[in-house]
Amino acid sequence: MLERTLDGLIRFDIDVPPGTAPVMVDPAQLESAILNLAINARDAMPRGGVLTLRADNIAIGRQGEAGRPAELAPGDYVAISLTDTGIGMDEATLARVFEPFFTTKGVGGGSGLGLSMVYGMVAQSGGGVAIASKVGKGTSVTIFIPRASEARASTQEPPSKTIPGDGAVVLLVDDDPLVRAGAAAVLEMLGYQVIAATGGLEALQVLQERTPVDVMITDYAMPGMSGVALIQETRRLAPSLPVLLITGYADRPEGIEHCAVLHKPFKPQALAEQIATLLRVS
Repeated sequence: MLERTLDGLIRFDIDVPPGTAPVMVDPAQLESAILNLAINARDAMPRGGVLTLRADNIAIGRQGEAGRPAELAPGDYVAISLTDTGIGMDEATLARVFEPFFTTKGVGGGSGLGLSMVYGMVAQSGGGVAIASKVGKGTSVTIFIPRASEARASTQEPPSKTIPGDGAVVLLVDDDPLVRAGAAAVLEMLGYQVIAATGGLEALQVLQERTPVDVMITDYAMPGMSGVALIQETRRLAPSLPVLLITGYADRPEGIEHCAVLHKPFKPQALAEQIATLLRVS
């Protein structure tokens, strides 16, 4: 998915040895974490570069080992790292990267929640995060997740889909290709069929062609046509279509009456619950 959606100027390398151990983690949350890190790396390489994903089995003998997160207890882990050749960060920025809502991007360029979301997911899994960066030399973010025993991993039943999509059709609208691909993957995992649109005009074309759609999900901040403008036009074409607006802003946007709102960051379960509610009441 990353190979298909990263900028053409960025080369994506994967180095995951066959003997990499299984880990105990929610697959959708891990995928979301990797997507968040990849988005940050892409934005740090506007002129292109190399993004490398690696995984290694590691053993930590004592707490506080050099180069490891200080909170990690002794034990066996898998280290998953994403390393870019981008602009890097200075020491002052590096010290604040895990603060919620801290961002170096301009207005509308990011919510500042990506790394804090990654940190929260990894901590919830009993792991930790380490980050190294130098100005002009790139950044490497490594997440450490506890290994699972082979026996437990092989016998554990896959998680059940608590809210199956039952094949309902979702029109997903987002201008960011990585975010769009990640959201589509989560929705398909939940059992929905996904029609992806890169912006408001493309979404309206889908609706004008009378393509069967059960619910529409749109991002708020998009170039050309915002999510609010798209919703207002959608009400004219399909007045009864359930709509979910996703936004990183705390306040509810004006002009979206009778529309559900989901604030970033959110877990896949929250997205599933919102869609299920919309489909039940429609």
